[in-house]
Amino acid sequence: MATSIDSFELVYDVVSNGKIPVRLYRSKDSLMSVGIAQIEGPLVNGYFCLATEAHDDDGLPHTLEHLIFLGSEDYPYKGVLDLLANRCLASGTNAWTDTDHTCYTMTTAGSEGFLQLLPIYVDHILHPTLKDSGYVTEVHHINGEGENAGVVYCEMQARENTGESLTHLNMLRAMYPGQCGYKSETGGIMANLRDSTSHEKVCNYHRHFYRPENLCLIITGNIQPEDVFKALRPVEDKIKQKGLWGDFARPWQSSVPPLPQSVEQVVKYPADDEEHGMVTVAWRGPMAKDQYKNEAMNILLDYLSDSAISPLQRDFVEIEEPYCSQVYQFIIENAETCFGFNFQNVDTAHLKEIAPKLKELLSNIADGKEKIDMERISNLVHRRVLDALNSIEEDVHETVACMMIGQFLFGETQEEFELRLNTIESRQRLKREPESFWLDLLKTYTQGKNWVVVIGEPSSSLMEQMGEEEKARVEAQRQSLGPAGLVKCQKTLEEATASNETEAPKTVLTQVPVPNPESIHFHPITPSSNLADRKGTENPEFPLQNLPYTFQLDDMSTNFARMLVLLDTSNLPLSLKYYLPLLTESLMESPILKNGELISHERVIAELEKDTQSTDTGLGVPPGCFQCGHFPHLLVAEVKVEEEKYEKGVEWLRDILYGTQFTAERLKIIANRKIGDISSLKRSGSKIVRTLLQELVFKKECNFNVASMLRQSTFLTKVLETLESDPDKVVSDMNKIRNELLQPQNVRVHLSCDVTKLSKRGSPVAPWISFLSNSVQASGDGAANPKMTDFVLSTVASPEKKVIIGVGDVESAYFLQTVPCISSYYHEDLPALYVLIQYLTQCEGPMWCQIRGLGLSYHYSVSVRPDLGLLYLLLAKSTHVVDAYKVGRKIVKEYLSGETEFSEVELESARSSLIFEIIEEEKTIWDAAQESILCYLRGVEHTHNKDMVKKVAKVTVADLKPVGKKYLAPLFDTTITRCVTCVNPSKVEEVTADFKKLGLEMKVLSSLDDEFLTQL
Repeated sequence: MATSIDSFELVYDVVSNGKIPVRLYRSKDSLMSVGIAQIEGPLVNGYFCLATEAHDDDGLPHTLEHLIFLGSEDYPYKGVLDLLANRCLASGTNAWTDTDHTCYTMTTAGSEGFLQLLPIYVDHILHPTLKDSGYVTEVHHINGEGENAGVVYCEMQARENTGESLTHLNMLRAMYPGQCGYKSETGGIMANLRDSTSHEKVCNYHRHFYRPENLCLIITGNIQPEDVFKALRPVEDKIKQKGLWGDFARPWQSSVPPLPQSVEQVVKYPADDEEHGMVTVAWRGPMAKDQYKNEAMNILLDYLSDSAISPLQRDFVEIEEPYCSQVYQFIIENAETCFGFNFQNVDTAHLKEIAPKLKELLSNIADGKEKIDMERISNLVHRRVLDALNSIEEDVHETVACMMIGQFLFGETQEEFELRLNTIESRQRLKREPESFWLDLLKTYTQGKNWVVVIGEPSSSLMEQMGEEEKARVEAQRQSLGPAGLVKCQKTLEEATASNETEAPKTVLTQVPVPNPESIHFHPITPSSNLADRKGTENPEFPLQNLPYTFQLDDMSTNFARMLVLLDTSNLPLSLKYYLPLLTESLMESPILKNGELISHERVIAELEKDTQSTDTGLGVPPGCFQCGHFPHLLVAEVKVEEEKYEKGVEWLRDILYGTQFTAERLKIIANRKIGDISSLKRSGSKIVRTLLQELVFKKECNFNVASMLRQSTFLTKVLETLESDPDKVVSDMNKIRNELLQPQNVRVHLSCDVTKLSKRGSPVAPWISFLSNSVQASGDGAANPKMTDFVLSTVASPEKKVIIGVGDVESAYFLQTVPCISSYYHEDLPALYVLIQYLTQCEGPMWCQIRGLGLSYHYSVSVRPDLGLLYLLLAKSTHVVDAYKVGRKIVKEYLSGETEFSEVELESARSSLIFEIIEEEKTIWDAAQESILCYLRGVEHTHNKDMVKKVAKVTVADLKPVGKKYLAPLFDTTITRCVTCVNPSKVEEVTADFKKLGLEMKVLSSLDDEFLTQL
């Protein structure tokens, strides 16, 4: 490998975890860094990182991140970057703002489009236009009604006053006192966005931090360094032409002030439910540069909290009267890290007991009163090794990029670079550390050390107070501005909008040609099954014809075996179906009877940790508990193991399904935990609208509604009562369900593995021959797969059609609406409908510009689900939900009426970005395996995505309007739509009235405990 290419010199050359070549270069001209990781697969990713620091809550890193996308010196048009990205087999661009860095991202299918877009993207980062008009619409403005808006303002409003956000921010403020950027809200808080943040401050911030020597371009994928540096030549030339950038002070060079004393505080947050709060407990941790200690700290925190047998879960959750429903560990990688635990859904009566009890527990371990289980530590370290190996196959781009970002921010030497990029080696070393090492780690950072305790206390009175104060603030703002001021505000907004809407000339867009998707290579998978309609796909090394149940096999290149058992619950009576979420949660956390021996639930959990890389259970694909995945009638049990433990994995699945012994004691603990989980789910606006819309759309016996968090709250409460009065009934019901589900006609197995590797160990099919009971006979054509459309209610049969609810934990608005649509993946209109939706919703497309771009709603989407036969419209994190809906309706109406013409250039962008999104569904080998499962369930060929790419590429402008009139126009037909709105209680009356003017008459639900939502 050459040590220099053009102006770029090789700095480091490392192989990450023995698999991925990673090289870091630096330009001797501009001092810009470029890191390239050679990764096979269809996608190329870019992570363009700058170290950024702020010492206030103005949100300058975040506001600047948004303004970067609004044009550059060479491409001075708002949105041109995303429009060009869409043409490059990408789906727009993105970015994130962290406390210590800002990272801009893009992903393309193949390297051709990536190389075309790279210099344009860097021009936006280093030489943005930063126009005042962009600041007005993208960050903050006051509209003609005297209301505050803007994309950033909208985003921060959605999370600023949640319990999680408030407790986290207060923890950081206490943990990093004095002059320290780690305590700043780099996203910006609303009061600052209104009164302190300014366009001038943002421009100054860019001049200070956005410089070549502070920029690292991290690129992962199948791409050559020579091609990257050739693409960067115009960037380097422009930097040279501009001359000196002035003196540069690298961010984060000041020492972190010490934590002089412990801090304990109570933070109230607005909420409807005053029964459950939250507690965060945190300490200072190792320096970020000490990678080995940070790896060890992750293991120690896993040991303390990650499963039902961990000390914290055992003492706080896994008891008959739990303190909370979940305990999560965290490490925040600042220069001087902090770590700790989040206690979720804490009974308010126990809020002040959490920290003292935690202190006592940790002291007992540190003092030796409770011994560290070194076998479990060893198992957890091994799992971390497997996680690293798995990430190479499952999430390699982001894993390697995050390692390189850490090196860019904190690393200084080749040794540090090698350590960061070779986590397997350091984790293997941790296996050899004695008990004293782990005790020293615990004592060093928790015993006798200052800590921060933040108690998040829910308050309904604060919810009401904040609602009234916000109304009063806006009204005072209106009065202060007066009629003339409001007119001026509206004029400023309209002028800014007009300035931003200056379109890029067609020649600017078409100078970037659309790459040929035929050059993109999908991950190879060879599927086979014993399904009657999939004959001719036999694998001679893994014959399936004699298995007495449905079996689906994916033969692929991997070091793991992932096995799923999918059990059809359709024929269960409704009274038993309600047990399904409890059943899925109990399967891997209960005792098992094996060969006459009763294995305790603690030992089951410990052995699963030892033998598997991951496990999961739930309803649908992917599996969920109260929020089901696709095909929710399927109960899924999943195990993923390293190749050497293949037979053990099959054995575990059989033991879990057949041998689990349901006990009243374990069922009580698990039911209590899940009831606690529901309280946090009820604080999420997106989950609320999804849950409520499912009530309007699906039949009662559909698992979407069976598993509803609201209905399950009622059911699990009743189960707890029955477990006290008649525990045998509950245990009997659970066993009835299990026995029914394991009938061969209900069983489907899906295995993803490397058949050739497994064949070297013996017959890979042998463990599956005796998987079901010995008395089982072949099930004919195998497991049936009911049509999901059979579970959908007609609009006439819906109990309600349009509802609205006020939830105190929600500050922004959420809206979800649906109408009937195409119900076959082979429907001739589907490719054109996909393209039309993409045209309207793509980055910098009509809805992006007029809904998100004007700060009406931070998120929006239109999506079609052929498996359900439904079309959806979603507005989320919306400051002006009715206006956002009106704009969306207007856009669709104008395109379908011909008032607005479809553009051939924008159609090219839509087709290209949609092709990317289809390809992205199979971005890794495991994503491809997941798509394989869905292909079987959807009844489509495994080439479906490849075939759809070809069909999408042929869609023309003439195809769009007919499918729009047929399928998209009904989305705004108020006679057939079903919709749900969730807003803050202070906005219910206003939003209900405004929607009524549009023909959407919504029933106001008094609370989430409404009988309509909770009755069994």
